Amino acid sequence: MTNFRKRLLIIAGVPLGISLILTTILFFMGSDIVKRTDQIKQLRGDLLFRLQLTESLALLRKDSEQAKNYITEIENILPSRDQLVSFPRDLSTIARQNKIDLNSSLGQEGSEGIGKLGQTNFTMTGQGLFDDFISFLKTLETARYFINLKSIDFTRRDSNFGALMTGQVFSF
Repeated sequence: MTNFRKRLLIIAGVPLGISLILTTILFFMGSDIVKRTDQIKQLRGDLLFRLQLTESLALLRKDSEQAKNYITEIENILPSRDQLVSFPRDLSTIARQNKIDLNSSLGQEGSEGIGKLGQTNFTMTGQGLFDDFISFLKTLETARYFINLKSIDFTRRDSNFGALMTGQVFSF
């Protein structure tokens, strides 16, 4: 009987042992496949993200080439900070053309940072006819300077008017 049990144990045990070993191998292989699948998904996501970055970079380079065409035009719209030295003289010329006695002075300069839009405060005082002041302001609108008038204060002096104007002139 012991012989029968040994044979039965061998006949049943060997396939059970092989099945147990194969099941263990399949379990570890399955978990390894899951890990590798997750890695592949992560790598695909990274690849897709990098592809989108590359496309965005290509579009930005294309747009920057188009923007380069406009840089000189933008720089020519506003005077440079160095060119603001002639601003008071240009104001006096415009005032004389409109029959206004004008004094102007530049004040403190402000900036939004290096290479950014500069703002310089100015003050103007003048005397003349009211209609001449209106003509002066209309001419000032079409001048080469971009000006933001903060205040205009008119006072009447006989038939003439006195004016005190403050504002900002912008430069590049």
